[in-house]
Amino acid sequence: MAAPEASVAPHPPAGLLTARAVVPAALGLTLAVTVWAVGLPAGPSLFGSSLADLTVPTAILLALTGLWLAGWTSTTRESWRVVDIVTASVLGVAGGFLFVLWNLSWPVVSGALAAFPPASGIGVGIWLLPGVLGALVIRKPGAALYTELLAAVVSALVGNQWGFSTVWYGFLEGLGPEVLFAILLYRRFGLGASLGGGAAAGVVVGLLDTFVYYPEFSPVFKAVYIVAAITSGVVIAGVGSWALTRALARTGALSSLASGRDARRV
Repeated sequence: MAAPEASVAPHPPAGLLTARAVVPAALGLTLAVTVWAVGLPAGPSLFGSSLADLTVPTAILLALTGLWLAGWTSTTRESWRVVDIVTASVLGVAGGFLFVLWNLSWPVVSGALAAFPPASGIGVGIWLLPGVLGALVIRKPGAALYTELLAAVVSALVGNQWGFSTVWYGFLEGLGPEVLFAILLYRRFGLGASLGGGAAAGVVVGLLDTFVYYPEFSPVFKAVYIVAAITSGVVIAGVGSWALTRALARTGALSSLASGRDARRV
């Protein structure tokens, strides 16, 4: 008599979240709305910023974390290999030095756009590129967050005009595309997913900037800035990361990764 087959846990349908994903998503969004509505106390400070100034970043963090956990609980988790860690680290460090160059250029760029301040949102895409690129290349949970955060840490250590806020900005900017790829169950890494990752990062940085750095903007100016940031995220981080991934794959540098093997089949 044939041996009974071992039971295999069913996988969720491609691109769909499971019912249990509702709990972390709802909890994260509820906490985010509560923090935003109530606000954090003005007295204490954290890394040079008062807690009150961190109300919006905290609300965004809670919302993104809830959505990320919703996707994460709906997919199978693959462990990282040494080659994944090394590749993601190289991308993160390279992204950090790209940040350094862009940080130095930013006073000139923003000055040229000073006649219409919300237009400066078109330049934020450079700061969003490592996260989307890391996700496309590594294709595993945590890749977008790791590469973007590492790039931000490198930028902060080298030194820039924003200080430690660069690090928590990088964390949230990486969490944006991480949420998008989690909702896609880490199964889609084509141009559409890349554009979505760039857009998600653009939404995050657009909201952060308008509340943290440009609270004096009128509602119209804030809306224009956010749209500009999303557009920059889509074009620079989205299209740019997709093109860079394909270019790297053609050189053979990604031959040990799924992203490299897929590119060779195209």
